[in-house]
Amino acid sequence: MNETPSKMTSKLPLILIIVITIAVMLSGFLLMPTDDGERNRLLSILGTSNRGALLQPVVSMADMPLTDQQGDPWLWQEQAPKWRLLLPFVGECQEACREFLYISRQVHVRLDKKSQRVKRVFLNLGAPLDAEMQEFLSREHPYLAVVQGDEATFLSLIAGGNSLWSASDSRLFVVDQQGVAMMYYTPEHEGSDLLRDLKHLIKFSPEL
Repeated sequence: MNETPSKMTSKLPLILIIVITIAVMLSGFLLMPTDDGERNRLLSILGTSNRGALLQPVVSMADMPLTDQQGDPWLWQEQAPKWRLLLPFVGECQEACREFLYISRQVHVRLDKKSQRVKRVFLNLGAPLDAEMQEFLSREHPYLAVVQGDEATFLSLIAGGNSLWSASDSRLFVVDQQGVAMMYYTPEHEGSDLLRDLKHLIKFSPEL
């Protein structure tokens, strides 16, 4: 028996919700970068509104061997797919280092409900952290992932790029959900710059 017009009309809101949900999911996957071309397309969404600098060329962090504080391998491809704020440092964590730690923590908090889509990673490229530094990070940055890497290897990955990172020139890198560094910030950038860019990137990428 054919459904009456009233019954069909009552189902329209449900049908619209399903269609809209599917459309949002499809648009999210279409925006998810799978190669350099698509990643550049995602970055182009920011257009001239981006506050940080676009990393050229982008760098796959999965190519860098890392270990955690226990000496076990820490692999990008085994981590939950999140946007990550990468802070590479060599030697003692002085003013610029601690300022980046503070800014990244505050930005993470200000993301509010979207904060679960972002993780912070402290990349130590020097000698193992001493007890004082470990205690500081544990106390002030309890949700910070701390990993160990080799300075020469990191330099080889970003060689030829435009970030101009060095042991004396601090940078904070934004790494996408696939482990590819695609933006960077210098000490001259404000926390509001990072927050604005992250909100845009999160908005135009799917939650995996």
